[in-house]
Order: sequence, then structure tokens, then C-alpha cells
Amino acid sequence: MNLNTWEYILRLTLSALFGGGIGLERELRLKGAGIRTHLIVSFASCMMTLVSKYGFIDVLDNAAIKLDPSRIAAGLVTAIGFLGAGAISAHRRSLTGMTTAAGLWATVGIGMSTGAGLYAVSTFGAVFIVAIQAILYHDHAMLGHIAATLHIQMEDAPDALDRLHEQLAGLGLKPSSSKYERAEGILSIELHLDHLPCPSHDLGELLAPLMKQPYIKSLLW
Repeated sequence: MNLNTWEYILRLTLSALFGGGIGLERELRLKGAGIRTHLIVSFASCMMTLVSKYGFIDVLDNAAIKLDPSRIAAGLVTAIGFLGAGAISAHRRSLTGMTTAAGLWATVGIGMSTGAGLYAVSTFGAVFIVAIQAILYHDHAMLGHIAATLHIQMEDAPDALDRLHEQLAGLGLKPSSSKYERAEGILSIELHLDHLPCPSHDLGELLAPLMKQPYIKSLLW
């Protein structure tokens, strides 16, 4: 193999490592798109960039032929949209998977920059994305605890709401907005909390006393 071939293989290998590193952070968070997905996205983006940049050199040697090799690379940015859309899901008026979708889109950029030989840019990009996703995952001391939405079904008793708000206040939870629906003796409540007194992963433990109340039928967040 000539020198150019080894250079191409090096770029493909680096793109796989960068994509795998980003995917590892997502997989540790138990996300659907993990190591394999990010590795393949980065590797494929690098490979297509190599084809776009170097695959048509023999054709471009002919002065009578005018081509734009960058069109293949440009198509990668929009083509990743279908994969990102698959990572996003809606649940009770909230969206999940946005960060993973954005990470996949950024992974394309890292694969492309690696394929183009911009090693410093792709290395910095991979480290930056992993750091941002790890440091700012859910809770961070600089940002405070994230908001949450509680979905409660309870008995539609005369004093049920008063008891609920009293117990929520005792847990340090102050809803900023609420929505109520009554049907067949069941009161369905949607409460939005702008600030949590604990990290989101400890919310279940915080709400445990409330879930034990006999008038509470279900509690989701």
C-alpha cells in the first residue's frame, strides 16, 4: 500500500475511536444510541469525506469535467437527520433523546473533519463533546437541579388537593404550574416543578412517602 492509503486508514481508525468515545458516554447513560451507533456514524462520515475529497481526483484531472466534490460531504449533514429523529421520542408533552440526536449530528462533523485531515479540530471536538455531555448531564452545581413534571392520579376527595399540596411542601416541592382533570372519581394532576431540592435520580426516593399515601393511585415523573 502507498503512503496515501496508510494515511486514509489512519483517519478512518481515528474517526472510529472518536465516535466510540462519544458513544461510550451515551451507553454509560443507558441511551439507545451507544458505542456502535456513534462509531459507525463517525467512521462512515470519515469514509464518505475521503471519497468526496480524494475519490474523484482522476476525474477532475480532465479539464473538460467540472465537478463539486464537496457535495457528498454536504449531504452528510442533512442525511444524519433520519437517525437523529429516531433517537428522539415524545412522552407526556416532553421530549427525550435531544442530546443524543445532537451528539450524533456532531459526531458526523468529527468524522468529516478527521477524514479531511483536520486532526487537531477533530480531537478537540471529540473531547469537548464527551466533556460537555458528562459534566452537564442532568444536574450540575453551576446550573442547579433540573425541572420535572409530576403526573399524579388520586382520589377525588374534597380535601385531597389540600393534603397533596401540604405534603409536597413538606418535601420541599413547590409546583410552578398545575393542570387538573376529573373523571369517574379520579383526579388527574400534572404539576410542573421548576426546581428540585435533590438531583433528579434521587426524586423517587424523595417521593417515596407520598407514593405510600392511600389516596394516591399512581405517580409518574
